[in-house]
Amino acid sequence: MQALIRRPNAPWIFLFMAIAGSAIFGVAIGVFMGPPSVIIGERLPEFTCLQVAFTADRFQSVFLSFPEAARLAYADILVPGDLIFAWGYGFQLAGLMGLLVIRLPGEWQRVGAWMFWAPLLASTLDCVEDVFLFALAQQLIADPASDIGALFPLLGGLAATAKYLALTVVTPAFGLAGIVKGLSVDRSIGAWCLYVVFGLLLVMMILRPLQQIPPCF
Repeated sequence: MQALIRRPNAPWIFLFMAIAGSAIFGVAIGVFMGPPSVIIGERLPEFTCLQVAFTADRFQSVFLSFPEAARLAYADILVPGDLIFAWGYGFQLAGLMGLLVIRLPGEWQRVGAWMFWAPLLASTLDCVEDVFLFALAQQLIADPASDIGALFPLLGGLAATAKYLALTVVTPAFGLAGIVKGLSVDRSIGAWCLYVVFGLLLVMMILRPLQQIPPCF
């Protein structure tokens, strides 16, 4: 990663990643997640509770509290919608992180070379989580009275927890600190645009789980 940061064309590579991620993000929401989200309606945020259910009883209780149409729609959101969505935000944030890191000096840049991977790790964990949640959803759609077992809810919850740590703690912690440091070394117009866009995205990444997860407990 440090070798990539030092390449003359590194800014263009990271800019392409950010733009491509934004495009993937838009396609995932507009094409794959939009129609089933309409079916679920205002209760869509409640499905976050399934990510952190951890136990079979809790998962089953939350999932079966939704009408059958919403359960089917949730499965459609997970695959392929959320699988694509995960790589949308992953490439978007990683690209913006790369654009920030190349502006930072010395030790900041060396640490940033590792932090660059945090959004992509979150995307990977999100896909792992989706696989477990989709399997559970499909089983309960086929037979609401079936025994879903303890393993998949636990593994899904652990993957979701690690994802949120990478996405809403590690990435914003370095990203926001890096923006503050960047302001001391680069105040060009392009840098300011990066700081504003990246900073707003990081704040949104922090606020969303803070709003959706606490009501689950």
